[in-house]
Amino acid sequence: MPCIAEFPQLERLMQREKELEFEFFGIEVKGLLAKMRDVVSEKKTTFPILLDDRQFAREVLQISGTPTTFILDGEGRIRARLVGAADDIDTIIAEVLERI
Repeated sequence: MPCIAEFPQLERLMQREKELEFEFFGIEVKGLLAKMRDVVSEKKTTFPILLDDRQFAREVLQISGTPTTFILDGEGRIRARLVGAADDIDTIIAEVLERI
């Protein structure tokens, strides 16, 4: 799963949370709680992951595939939307955060 492959990069980015002044969390949009618990344990993930078992986020945010990354500003406005896996997702997100 491409989104799980990004977890180590996202974990590194999460460690820069205070420096970059952002909050970070994931949303599991397929409602697979047991699977996500296993992944979090295996990858030693420390960032919070919300469970969207009713697919509310998938519908409202129009997520057509995973991973989809949203970057919001302090007002809650979506400033960037990244669709698909990226080898350097942590760098891409850090650059966007530094611009907003």
